[in-house]
Amino acid sequence: MKIFWVLFSICFSLFTNAQNNLRKTIDSILKIYDTNNEPGLSIRVIKQDSIVYSKSFGVANLDYNIKNTDSTIFSLGSISKQFTAAAIWSLIRDSKLSLEDNITSFFPDFPNYGRPIKIKHLLNHSSGIRNYHTTMFLSGFDYNNDYYDNTYVLNLVKRQKNLNNHPGEKIIYSNTNYNLLALIIEQVSNQNLDEYLKDKILKPLGMKDTFVRISHGTIVKNKAVGYQKQKDTYVFNSSNQLSYGAGSMGSHIKDMNIWMRMLNGDILEFKTLAQFLKTTEVLTSKQKAKYARGIMVDDYKGYKTLSHSGYGFGNQSHIITVPKEKIGIVILTNLESINPTPISYEILDLLLVSEENIKPNLIEDKISFEPQDLILFTGDYREINSDMTMRISEENDTLKAQGSMGNSKIPLLQNNTNEFVRRDAQNVKYNFEKTSHYDMVISFGGTPFYFKRANLINTNPENLIDYCGEFYSEELQTTYHFYIDKDQLKLSYKNNTAIALYPIEIDAFGNKDRTLYQFVKTKDSSEITGMFLSCDGQVSNIEFTKDQTQD
Repeated sequence: MKIFWVLFSICFSLFTNAQNNLRKTIDSILKIYDTNNEPGLSIRVIKQDSIVYSKSFGVANLDYNIKNTDSTIFSLGSISKQFTAAAIWSLIRDSKLSLEDNITSFFPDFPNYGRPIKIKHLLNHSSGIRNYHTTMFLSGFDYNNDYYDNTYVLNLVKRQKNLNNHPGEKIIYSNTNYNLLALIIEQVSNQNLDEYLKDKILKPLGMKDTFVRISHGTIVKNKAVGYQKQKDTYVFNSSNQLSYGAGSMGSHIKDMNIWMRMLNGDILEFKTLAQFLKTTEVLTSKQKAKYARGIMVDDYKGYKTLSHSGYGFGNQSHIITVPKEKIGIVILTNLESINPTPISYEILDLLLVSEENIKPNLIEDKISFEPQDLILFTGDYREINSDMTMRISEENDTLKAQGSMGNSKIPLLQNNTNEFVRRDAQNVKYNFEKTSHYDMVISFGGTPFYFKRANLINTNPENLIDYCGEFYSEELQTTYHFYIDKDQLKLSYKNNTAIALYPIEIDAFGNKDRTLYQFVKTKDSSEITGMFLSCDGQVSNIEFTKDQTQD
């Protein structure tokens, strides 16, 4: 018996020392946010149902110098999508809804695109419906003064002339999908989304302080103000929008602790919810989607991960779990410039290293593959539905990637056949499995961005004046004015002036901010008749017609 207690004491001491060392290492990662006069974050890390790290940094409200705590309510951003998907699960469980339901059952006057858009297509972003934030921006929407809500979003999407892709064909992330899901939930349940989630999901789980913001003027205790740093000061957002379903939820790390345990399958009553959320569909291309239902499913160093990030004015958020190891990390911030995603993965590496005593970057030990000639992958690529370009090059037997919006070449490591990962951020993958539609897919934890090889140009065409004139889009109900200023093509439209445009391919220009202007000519190339507008990889080929009376 004495030997048992000696061994127990030694093991307990080793475990305690390991936990203390882990906490100290995480402290060192987060020490730059340990401040008394700036916005910050809250973080919780769990493993095997135990809290291994929980801390808050910075100030929740600069006006009153209120500190962030584990009870501070932060914006969840797009993490909210998981909860909207959970409401869909509840309605399906109660036989009030089906994944196969056509959305015209709920919106009878929705456009007919030739193929049905189903609930399942909204859940995994394969519907082809454009992202409303992008289309609003392209139409000249004034976010500071104009009001919008879910009804506005629905009316906006009804003007969409064509889909980004056939439903179920590919994943193109679009917030609009989840705004539509919120409207469907409210229509079927006869409750608003906040009420329904509280009744069916949040209260049964014990998440008593989590909510959906469905109205203005409601008092929220312990709420963090979201800040954006502009020059030497901090500003907060005063937007009056009321769209939700894709975002607009608030919570704290104590409630999110419960949610992570649910995702890991540790709450018996909601095990079927966890399974529902992480179920992925097979696309019509025969590929398996990485985006499931409000959550991204990915492989990270041999482990299956469930993750999602959130982003908005004044905040970012990130959640990731590893169900097999019962690991969960959630970081909620109230400063827009704090990017929690790389922090989460850095901490996850610590937990996985302590689990298997492996070095974080030695992914070669996880997967066996035949090395390939790197020259097969080199060249120039352009993001589909965007002007962002990517140059893949080889230096000293290492493949490197440099985007047009980046400042340096990023070294890549081969992870599998036709697949590479960033050496220092292995959640970012480069897949070169060529299809008829794209040549490279870059995914961030599961969200795909599609690229094709491109013949890039950087000099203006001799006939630059041919691209000038007035172009009108019925879908956006907006006129674009193209003109020449000091030998450069420029664009002005509602609430946007003097946007400089740069040649990128033949008859195509970009604004160096992921917007592509592809001009259309007659068959004999003698005359420009219109323009197709694409943006952010999320909006494809919005049609503009040139006003020929201006020539």
